[in-house]
Amino acid sequence: MTATSGPPHRTSGSSPAPETPAAPGAALTEQAPPPTPAGVPRNRAADRAAIRAFRPRRVVPAVITAALMTVIGVLAAVETISALLGRPVRWVPYDRMLGWASSTPWSDPWVMLGASVVTALGLLLVLLALVPGRPRFIPARTGDPDLVIGVQRRGFTRSLAHAARQVQGVDHARVRLHGTTAQVTAGSHLRDTTGLAEAVRLAVTDRIAALAPVDDYPVRVNLRGR
Repeated sequence: MTATSGPPHRTSGSSPAPETPAAPGAALTEQAPPPTPAGVPRNRAADRAAIRAFRPRRVVPAVITAALMTVIGVLAAVETISALLGRPVRWVPYDRMLGWASSTPWSDPWVMLGASVVTALGLLLVLLALVPGRPRFIPARTGDPDLVIGVQRRGFTRSLAHAARQVQGVDHARVRLHGTTAQVTAGSHLRDTTGLAEAVRLAVTDRIAALAPVDDYPVRVNLRGR
């Protein structure tokens, strides 16, 4: 299930009154994480289930590795079985390879180059397996381990940008996710933008609370005035 942007949602009692004035073009520092929305309590089991369900899979590296291992396994099996039957197919010129290996020292440049390439490929595969990929969906809280809901990243950022544009005085707004931080870039035609950046932050924070993602998304605002 995916979520789409809707009308702006504001938490009861919230107001755009800032503690400190925000100058045009100044970026706010990270704020406290958004509050837990009413009706969607935090449930660790449900949160873990949602994160596992939408964890990105390394499909391409896995397919490449599996294909290479399959090819190598088939070649080794064919060469071994054909040699045992007395009719080696010799798809792999291992006689010449064995002769070259037995007469070539480890300090040979070609040996060092081959070892470096194999090592680099192995480290690359390990790195791809360990580093998580970019998820397509953002898991949302449901409070039920058997109910898993995800919001498309594009729909999530569009919804946040829509909430920012609803603030009076904001002409345009764009939201990008940097890890678990929502970076809002907003523009205004106003000359006096005092408090406007804080109002944008509150509006986007309220929208995040309404969407109820599993992870907290602190909001940072970069306001560009005239």
